[in-house]
Amino acid sequence: MRKWKKLTALLLAALMTSALTGTAFAAEDGGKQYADVPAWAQEYVERIVDQGLVDGKTDTAFGANDPMTRADLVTALYRLAGSPTLPGGEIKSPFKDVSADSDYFDAVIWAYDHKIVNGKGGNVFDPDGMASRQEIAKILNEFAARQVGKDALKSREDVLAAYPDANDMGAWAKDYMNWAVASEFITGGDGKLVPGGVATRAQVAAILCRYMDDASTGDASKDNPRNQDEIGKKELLVVSFGTSFNDNRAATIGAVEETMDKAFDGYDVRRAFTADTIIEHVYRRDGELIDNVKQALERAKSNGVEELLVQPTHLMNGYEYGDLVKALEKVEGDFKSVKIGAPLLTSDDDFAKVAEGMAEATQDLTKDGKTAVCWMGHGTEAAANGVYAKMQKLLNDGGYDNHFVGTVESEPTAHDLAKAVKEAGYEKVILRPMMIVAGDHANNDMADEKNPESWYSVFSAAGLEVQCEIKGLGEVKAIRDLLCAHAKDAKDLKDTGIDVEPNPDNPDNQEEPKGLADGVYTIEVESDSGMFRVVACELTVKDGKMTAVLTLSGTGYDKMYAGAKGEAEKAAEGAVDYVEDADGKYTFTISVAGLDEELSYAAHAVKSGKWFDRTLTFLSDTAVAK
Repeated sequence: MRKWKKLTALLLAALMTSALTGTAFAAEDGGKQYADVPAWAQEYVERIVDQGLVDGKTDTAFGANDPMTRADLVTALYRLAGSPTLPGGEIKSPFKDVSADSDYFDAVIWAYDHKIVNGKGGNVFDPDGMASRQEIAKILNEFAARQVGKDALKSREDVLAAYPDANDMGAWAKDYMNWAVASEFITGGDGKLVPGGVATRAQVAAILCRYMDDASTGDASKDNPRNQDEIGKKELLVVSFGTSFNDNRAATIGAVEETMDKAFDGYDVRRAFTADTIIEHVYRRDGELIDNVKQALERAKSNGVEELLVQPTHLMNGYEYGDLVKALEKVEGDFKSVKIGAPLLTSDDDFAKVAEGMAEATQDLTKDGKTAVCWMGHGTEAAANGVYAKMQKLLNDGGYDNHFVGTVESEPTAHDLAKAVKEAGYEKVILRPMMIVAGDHANNDMADEKNPESWYSVFSAAGLEVQCEIKGLGEVKAIRDLLCAHAKDAKDLKDTGIDVEPNPDNPDNQEEPKGLADGVYTIEVESDSGMFRVVACELTVKDGKMTAVLTLSGTGYDKMYAGAKGEAEKAAEGAVDYVEDADGKYTFTISVAGLDEELSYAAHAVKSGKWFDRTLTFLSDTAVAK
């Protein structure tokens, strides 16, 4: 079974295609102006519809004066976050009034899992309930804290005293309302806040737009997305996972790119991110377009690049790096030369240099002899996870016994490190991410004081004085120089083909099988949309042709079509109707053009009656003969 897994499984292909062509992320409503929207709200409504956050009620009416429901509010925030795919396996709703076949199921589950929303007691979410202004303030604050690191409640001056109805809100809501009002996301009317009043859909459109325009996460305009078309014959493409934290993106990824730019005379430096959800989030919030790998490679080809040099900022040779190599292998024929540099931690010398750089970056904070430094790595189920243990050994061998290395998603855990630090006799601890960027993991999994499972909370509970340093490894000069050295080593290779270090999960770099013998298989299918999850698939191979019976997680779609939604809308036939299985789930029997590649399908939604573009990938390495 494929591990849980690469975040490239979060692809939002249709949205990314529109970004490539330079158009806005258009809502299914087509960006129409609605007759029922008042003049003051027109710009706000057009914007959130164009960005796909909220749909109109009909083709001509937005429902501007209708109350915003809790389900619609959560769905808008879920879409703003990039519609992240939920973990695999069966997901049970914590609410008895939110069923798996509801249009808002994924949004509610995501928001609940991230502690953005709670129910109303008795396992009830009340999806059709009207969202009050104070409820919106709380939900938006929780979203901000976990998505873009806005630690709101500590830094805002008290502004509620200016409003005569400030005491009309619940005690639980005052800090949230103060944040929202001080931030000017929520504004009063006729000198009042009306905290318990229902917010209309037009008012929420304004609140969301003001929130997206808030610059408290840093000024995105200071970041160079490096997506220019003016590329010469030589390109250096710097590939990173990415981050939505504007300030840290410029301080880490931007700094790495700038170092490359100065070191490689004659090369045009460009950027690509592998995390499409981050790309979409940054676009929706800040209007900044960042290429994914596919887009960047197409941009290079269309600009006539001959020598393509690629340098990833990945920490190790894991799944992400392996996917990048595969992507480059597919386009080798489009360029005279394609070369890729090694990840940061590849050779023993790399480990030694990084360990020294980590120690030097924190040496001024540990002079008292009472302070330890704990590094938070991401962690992986892949064999490459051993890099963390190796780094720990090198730090110890180098005399840096006050440095400890742990992970978010593997071992050692924060609890393991807290115990080790206490046993070693330290009283204070500096927490810092062992990641190129200090993004979501650093701000939330490490530094979130409200999360009882964050590293901050775990170490504090252990009786240690905790200081969080929100700085990525990309801010360390020694790290940037090492990545630059890897790119230079790749450039100097005489072989013009792709030459990489062996992947720990595939040491011989063997080609994975792309075809299957005749027979029937179970196989995993990756979807680009959390609203269209495939929970089971039976693949039949006969005479070189493949058909699949897909089982979806819910009953929100009643037809499928092999092709884009535009083709499906025009086609008089060819659509496949659902068949309900014994468990009441919808199944579809469709043709499969190939394995391990993104295939375009259209899905027809029951509730809206509209076709939507969907992308499926059938994973050959998960196929098991029946």
